[in-house]
Amino acid sequence: MKKWTAIIIVFLLLVASMPNLTAAKVDKQFERDMETYLKEISKKRGQTVTRDDLEYSLTLYEMVLDDFADINELKDFLGEVIKSDSSNLQELYNEFGLTHEEMVSLLQEHGELLEDYIFIDDLYESIAFYLEEKVVRDPDFDKNLETWLKEISKVRGFNVTRDHIIASLAIYEESLENFKTVERVDEFLGEVIRKDLSNLDWVYDMYDLNEKQLLQLLKENKQDINDYVFIDDLMNDLDYTVEVGLAEELAQLMEGYGLSADELKNLQDHFYSLEEELAKEETINRLLEISYRLMEFEEFDTATEITAEQAIELLSIYKELVSIFQVKIEYTLLQSGKETTLSINDLFKMEKLVNADLKISIYNLQGNFLADLIITGEMIESDTLHDAGGKLNNGLQKTEQTLHTPVKKVKSSTTSSTVKGAKLPATASDYGAKSIGGLIVVLLGILCFQRIRKGASE
Repeated sequence: MKKWTAIIIVFLLLVASMPNLTAAKVDKQFERDMETYLKEISKKRGQTVTRDDLEYSLTLYEMVLDDFADINELKDFLGEVIKSDSSNLQELYNEFGLTHEEMVSLLQEHGELLEDYIFIDDLYESIAFYLEEKVVRDPDFDKNLETWLKEISKVRGFNVTRDHIIASLAIYEESLENFKTVERVDEFLGEVIRKDLSNLDWVYDMYDLNEKQLLQLLKENKQDINDYVFIDDLMNDLDYTVEVGLAEELAQLMEGYGLSADELKNLQDHFYSLEEELAKEETINRLLEISYRLMEFEEFDTATEITAEQAIELLSIYKELVSIFQVKIEYTLLQSGKETTLSINDLFKMEKLVNADLKISIYNLQGNFLADLIITGEMIESDTLHDAGGKLNNGLQKTEQTLHTPVKKVKSSTTSSTVKGAKLPATASDYGAKSIGGLIVVLLGILCFQRIRKGASE
């Protein structure tokens, strides 16, 4: 990932994973949508559901309404509503080996009624907690722990001790005393890293690494693969390591392209407002098709080196992406203190930036300013178009495999996973046509992130 494509993708990844990712002010539209949503779920639940009910559900996960950009994001998080006749609880019964009557009785033992619950996820969490309370701590816990340690030592390839387990649990602010059986500890800590590292393929995919690169990355951060017993612990440190690197790259990007913190926030808010649309299968298919079209472009130096058909194709791709991401683009040539507005056709014909800068201004469809990119003559190479197509295609297809994994909500702070990026390149190319490719890459990066985020973090 050595070209400007990667930098833009990394930029968008970081923007969307920054603190207060989903924070949004509750506006009039949100309030109107909230009223409609409350009516919908009240009808399905068979009882009046209030705003207070939703706020209470969110507190279980240390969330508040202001954490959600729109009502659709809130719906996705809260999950399925319990039907008035409880007909959609069969999966829950099967999971815990309970009948409806036994579940109701369990709730009553704790002073609750089924009617106290609106969402299946909340009910699931409570049932799991109440059943766990009934489990008596295994009197042979220590003996079984030693047996388990021997088993996972064989898998890991070195002697895994009680201290290893204590250290792993401490990462998640847990201790052995909080577990009543060794099986629960095993389930909590997850899969053990194999001695030959043969079960890390999906980790390599997630972080865009191979085995050699992973080991080198750990070494650079004064870590070693043998410091880890469990895959989750390794990923926890990879997340931190990558986020530090991305923060450095963001600083470079902001400096290199004249982006301000406010502009990053504008872009973040805009793309989040489109999240539902971008997640649609139809949109993904359109982007996949665009990726194939981009990969058809071979290397060229100026617009005169591509055919008329290729020029039309590139402009077509540009217009489609602008449509998908619901933005307006303005181009301005900055030269000798003067600003000259350029059309897309003017830009495409431009051969060089001599003693001038090019400003690409991005607006939403309502005409609200989002950001400016200042291009100073260090433009991207034309083969970026081909690379961008490949990266988009690979990224979308990889994450497509994980899109249907159920959301696992936890009553604690969440950790976001990102993809390893690259250093800001000093690539020099001085052709105006490439700035079109650059803008295309900007837009491609957005959707790559949306799909990666859903696949990786959900």
